[in-house]
Amino acid sequence: MAPSNGQSVAIAVLLGCATHAAIHVGYAGLASAGEPTPGYPEAVIQWGVQAGETCDDIAAVLYGSSKHAGLIQRYNRVACGPGTTLAEGLTLVLPAEVTSIPDAKLRSMHPDVRARTSGGAWSPAAQGMPLLTNSSVNTLDEGRADIEFVDRTRVLLAPNTLVVIYGTASRARVSKTPPAAVELADGEVKAALAALRGQSVEVAASGGGRVSASSRDTVVQRRGERTTVAVFDGKAGVTSGGLSVVVPKDHGTRFVGKAPPARPRPLPAPVEWTTADAAQIALAPEGLGVLSASWKPAPAAAGYRVEIARDPEFNDLIAREEVKPDVLSFRAEKMPAGAYFLRVRVVDREEYLGVGAVRRFHLVAARAAGGVAPAAQEITANPYGIVELTPSPALELSLDDGPFGPVPERIDLLQRAPRALRLRERGSAVPGAATSLPVRYTKVGAVVSVSVARAAATAPGGPALEARVELEGLAGVDVARRVAPRLFAHLPGGVRSVALAGGDRGGALTARIPLPREALRPGAPLRVRLDVADGRGGVIGTSDVELPAAPEAPSAAPPPAPPAAPVLGAYLPLLPMSGVADGLWLAPTPPSVVAVGAAAARSGGGWVAAGQVRASGAIGPLGLDVALRSNPAGEGDGAGAGSTGWFGARARVLRLGRSEIELGPTLRLGVPMADGSPPLRIEPGIALGGASGRLTWVADVGARIRASGDGAAVGEGEGAAGGEGAAAGGEPATPAVQGFLLAGATADPAPWLRLHGALDLHLVHREVRADDVLGGLSAGVEAGGALFGALSVRVSPWRDEGEGPVTAQIAVGFRAASP
Repeated sequence: MAPSNGQSVAIAVLLGCATHAAIHVGYAGLASAGEPTPGYPEAVIQWGVQAGETCDDIAAVLYGSSKHAGLIQRYNRVACGPGTTLAEGLTLVLPAEVTSIPDAKLRSMHPDVRARTSGGAWSPAAQGMPLLTNSSVNTLDEGRADIEFVDRTRVLLAPNTLVVIYGTASRARVSKTPPAAVELADGEVKAALAALRGQSVEVAASGGGRVSASSRDTVVQRRGERTTVAVFDGKAGVTSGGLSVVVPKDHGTRFVGKAPPARPRPLPAPVEWTTADAAQIALAPEGLGVLSASWKPAPAAAGYRVEIARDPEFNDLIAREEVKPDVLSFRAEKMPAGAYFLRVRVVDREEYLGVGAVRRFHLVAARAAGGVAPAAQEITANPYGIVELTPSPALELSLDDGPFGPVPERIDLLQRAPRALRLRERGSAVPGAATSLPVRYTKVGAVVSVSVARAAATAPGGPALEARVELEGLAGVDVARRVAPRLFAHLPGGVRSVALAGGDRGGALTARIPLPREALRPGAPLRVRLDVADGRGGVIGTSDVELPAAPEAPSAAPPPAPPAAPVLGAYLPLLPMSGVADGLWLAPTPPSVVAVGAAAARSGGGWVAAGQVRASGAIGPLGLDVALRSNPAGEGDGAGAGSTGWFGARARVLRLGRSEIELGPTLRLGVPMADGSPPLRIEPGIALGGASGRLTWVADVGARIRASGDGAAVGEGEGAAGGEGAAAGGEPATPAVQGFLLAGATADPAPWLRLHGALDLHLVHREVRADDVLGGLSAGVEAGGALFGALSVRVSPWRDEGEGPVTAQIAVGFRAASP
């Protein structure tokens, strides 16, 4: 305890005394004796009192004889004297049959409690032991006890208290007044009812006097021959020496022996707290919570009674102590999480107990995982850690100035970095009622050391920086998952980053960053700034290093140029003779090629053929291509192909390694070149491909949109698809929109030979009839060097009307290099 105003007190022991009476209504009708009513030790029934009925009348009806009238008082505080009528309409709870059960049991106890039966010897008490009429219970210096009677009354005994169990009227004699629950021989009890319901708790004083409390909080003290009564709720009747007084709320009286009671007088007023009387909320890490309060000196105080309990009625007491008048503060340490209630009462010079001043406290269990445990009024935690809380239904929480809500079990500081946690009682809307708990973040840093691996200069990877990083302030944190550190090196050619690896069991992290060859110039030192950052990009530590210049190297032949990236897909993929399915299989980077050729297809009941001119090339990541096709000639109708010029552009936006992965958008424009050709069309798409050894693969996905006309073939001659400007049945030859997917692969058995195969699928939206799915499988071979030839064939299992099942293409051309 910290001193305050001269002295302070730390509560060690507090015993409570209380009597609770609560009537539980059983079920109507006769109950089986073998099935106790819930909440009762036996089966019970209800009885509604009629006008003029007495206990004898009810006993004669229920139990067959008026000699069992005492059972009426087992669960009911009523007068059962001969000829005494009961209140009409009163509902009684009665045993279902004649039984004999203990009047009470020792519900709970703490050490240093003893008991004895009537006429027996004292022996140590045990929790749950039955207590019969005229049994005695005695709490010694460190003891306290909770006695529960069969009529639901509870009596809590303070230390150094002796009571005699009167029990209920199940005894042989029947009194004209309700029997007392206990006879107080010495010490203190608190008489209370859980619900008044017009009843009272009866406490007899040894040697004379009786207290009848219609109250939830009446304290009866007996010291020697003097009995003092203090009423803090309701009222109490006090009878002694043939006289009675009624003691109202916040008043008290006393009597000595069998003398009449004194006139009731006001009890001492509550103390005044030195701080605002608001809910106090603090953290209790690992059961180490602290409660503290102080109050102002009260006039005419001979001392103070300090109590702390877990409930607002102060029945579940934790500690009680009476202290001297110069003790004006309270402090309790090592308190577990939970709700607590502190009450301070003045004890005046006449030893009257004053009205209590109550303060409420909430201790919240908290733990900062991966950081430092919270202090009482602030949280010190690692910025990559987690704050774990024990939710309390009585409280709600807000992060910074956000809205209040239920207390969560976890607060991830990596996702939310609050400056403070605000706690308040649930539903409280009083401005300033919340308790703010600041969050202090521990410092995190990194120490970087670096060297240059010059021996690697002759290796394919070139020279590299070898970095070693020591992280500070991250003990107990899963660095790989929570921090995900990366190293950023600011080099002359730009910034390079790499993930830091290692660090098991708190060891150092390492990284290797390749250097551009021009960075290590002979005679010039290398200046590098290294930043260690987390997965969110926040800098943990930074270091500026200067590495010595590279030694002068003898002149040597320049390193060979890196090999050219492989060509993905076919040099001359098949161009179908179709006005709908003439999609072209394209790689993200087009090859440099010029070629002429011809294609033939079975269409419209005969063979048709068309010539074509193809060219493509790339300038850096930008690629261009053109494919010109003539009007078909032959016995068939050409499947609506017509003379079309396709002009395309591609932009490679991604290339990994030597074309392990390539990606780029494509855009082609189909332009009609003669009458009978399809109208203007726009074809946006995406090309994705890659190479692995002698294998390559390419996939295209996109859409084709009719940009002009109504889809009818241009012109109306015999070459027009469908005649009269439309396909059979009124359907336009060229759909308004269609989607496509082309995917295939190549293999190079020899440097001069490339085999390829592809699948093409087209989802065609029809304006008149249902949508179609068209598609085919193509395969081909390309052979030669700079001058090469190509032959390919396409089979169309899913084709448009008038389109033949087989298309063949032959071409010859020039290319920049063989595969």
